[in-house]
Amino acid sequence: MSRLSGRLPWSQPRALALLAVALALGAPLRTMYHLIDVVGSPTQFLLVAAAALVGGALLARVLHPVLAIGLGVGLFAFGLFWYVTNLTTNPPFDVLLADTLELLSGRRLLQIANVRLWVASFAAAPVFLTAYFALRRWYVTAVFVASLTLSFFVLTTDAGVVTTLLGVVGGIAAIGFGTLDSVTSEGRAGAGAGGAASASVTDADGGIDAGRRSVLVQLAAVIALPTAVSRIPGVRGTAVSLLRGSGGTVEGSLVDAGNSMTIQGSLSLSPTHRFTVDADEARYWRVGTYDRYTGDGWVRTGSPVAYDDGDRLDRQPADRTREVVQTYEVESAIGTVPAAWKPMQYEGDVDVLVTRHDGLQPESGLESGDNYRVESEVIAADESALRAAGDDYPEDIEAMYVQLPESTPDRVAETTATLTENAETPYQTALVIERWLKENRDYSLEVARPRRNVADRFLHAMSEGYCTYFATTMAVMLRTQGIPARMTVGYTPGEAVGSNRWEVRGLHSHAWVEMYVEGWGWVQFDPTPAGPRRAAEQQQLVDDDDPGGDEETPTETTATPTPTPTEAPDPGRTATAPPTPTRTRPPVETRTAGRTAARTASEDDERQLPALPSREEAALGVIALLGTAAGLRHAGVPEHVSRALWLRYQSPQSPEEDIETAFQRAMYVLGERHRERRPGETVRAYLDAVDADEEVRRLARLRERLRYGGSVSADAAEEAIDIADAIVADR
Repeated sequence: MSRLSGRLPWSQPRALALLAVALALGAPLRTMYHLIDVVGSPTQFLLVAAAALVGGALLARVLHPVLAIGLGVGLFAFGLFWYVTNLTTNPPFDVLLADTLELLSGRRLLQIANVRLWVASFAAAPVFLTAYFALRRWYVTAVFVASLTLSFFVLTTDAGVVTTLLGVVGGIAAIGFGTLDSVTSEGRAGAGAGGAASASVTDADGGIDAGRRSVLVQLAAVIALPTAVSRIPGVRGTAVSLLRGSGGTVEGSLVDAGNSMTIQGSLSLSPTHRFTVDADEARYWRVGTYDRYTGDGWVRTGSPVAYDDGDRLDRQPADRTREVVQTYEVESAIGTVPAAWKPMQYEGDVDVLVTRHDGLQPESGLESGDNYRVESEVIAADESALRAAGDDYPEDIEAMYVQLPESTPDRVAETTATLTENAETPYQTALVIERWLKENRDYSLEVARPRRNVADRFLHAMSEGYCTYFATTMAVMLRTQGIPARMTVGYTPGEAVGSNRWEVRGLHSHAWVEMYVEGWGWVQFDPTPAGPRRAAEQQQLVDDDDPGGDEETPTETTATPTPTPTEAPDPGRTATAPPTPTRTRPPVETRTAGRTAARTASEDDERQLPALPSREEAALGVIALLGTAAGLRHAGVPEHVSRALWLRYQSPQSPEEDIETAFQRAMYVLGERHRERRPGETVRAYLDAVDADEEVRRLARLRERLRYGGSVSADAAEEAIDIADAIVADR
């Protein structure tokens, strides 16, 4: 390390402090990069961040701190002005202020339609100020700027727990190493004062080394504590856990997800009775939809607006729809307003809001006993007309619903293109994808949540999953082909309990896909195998009715997915009969090629090692290892281990070395057992003082023969080792 420090333009503490500041700033930058990646290319953001970083570095030596702060504020103000003036809409100031306050209270930045512009305009100021103050050795100020930036993303819930912890670790390290850098610089400044100054520098260096170890130990503790807490059963899998946990219910992960939904691992089904609905026909009772795919989940953009009682929402084409009236009786508390798509008019006990995607949300939760009535207009689609529809989509629909993260692997689009190469229209493409997923992926609630892009992993590396995985993958596959699609959640029709009456439970919560069809609007597709899903629901009802009986997991009853023609009528495609029997299977060559492409990739992935940790987790792991090593060294553990190995195991070398090593081992044991040999005390005097036995004296005579006789035999060396081994064994 000393050789390396001699080649660096800075001292070791300063280099470590700057690296730590980079870590503290890297956490919010990583969050911003993810936000940009979700909505498009991060090139503009990277250029802005790089320019601000270089500017801060260059001005650190020449610009006064007051002017630097003023320049940072100016960059922030300019970024805000740039953002406001480049918005496609022209919202009033009070709306912008309200949106900002919502961000500080937990609304995700990904819910902002123009998040790319927001991040690019925001990034320059904190990057410039952090770089400037770090290079001026104002480490606390630099950490304050970086931490303030990260805190904002924590408030918006866009910064993950691991990323946040990485930023905290970087801030603590920067302050610790920065303090050591100050001590070092003061010590070096007095080095020209002569011997006393040189001695003080030497003393400072020893303290710096101990200080570095102390900082690393503290960092390891900072990492170890939340990791240990994450393993507590009540914490694992929650928002504050470092571990990717499982648990909860499908309903909780879908219907109760709010404006942001993260795809989870293993889940269970809830038998709780949610509501009873009287309707003209069985429908999927839609709760909400998500338009922005993040790679590991979905986000609903936009803000809901108040619904005026009695008003009708925008109508569907009158000649292509029919009215479906529903009346709901709430049986247990819910925070949603289920309704058949597309709701047109609402009357009920609670006030509702209308989302950007024409869904209904309650201003406050619904309680048991509440009632409401919804009039919906559903598409009365003719199958042949849907098949013939083209791809001339409205600009706003295409802009919003074909978005994919920039990091989405190319193989998703390639596999989809192979599967659908014989489809002539978007609707036919959707039919092929829907059918392929039903036939080539099994249904199971017991899955390990993938670490990377969910759709890519489900398509290429997983063999089973539940509705969230099926719907997410189909929507992403459609988007890779330029077809607008979105993720929709709600409830299946439920259990029929009378004429036009259904009971809906938590276990009927479900996710499906809506695809925009030219001239018709949003049409529903459900790629999840219906038979296995229903079997899992029925098994949950059996387990709930007989809790003392044999428990059987849903996957045991749903091992083989079998497409069924008896699924509930699809509200998007036909008014008279389920569409499944009328669909045409994709040509044999398409199915074979697509299956081969996906399964080959899946087999390749399955042969690979388990998924590697993320960059953030790897960085935390390295820091934790360094801190652990420093703590062990501070406690003398390496010395103790080395001494124990030296005592226990002596490998033969030359006779002279063997005898000397054996003698030193014996003296160490006598020092532990009695006392150490005093300076100037002869060996014989020491052995007499501690009343050493004859074996030890024999070893001492062998050493005397070596020192005064000049040579010893190999047999004598072997004897010496045996004597030392016996002494060590009797410790």
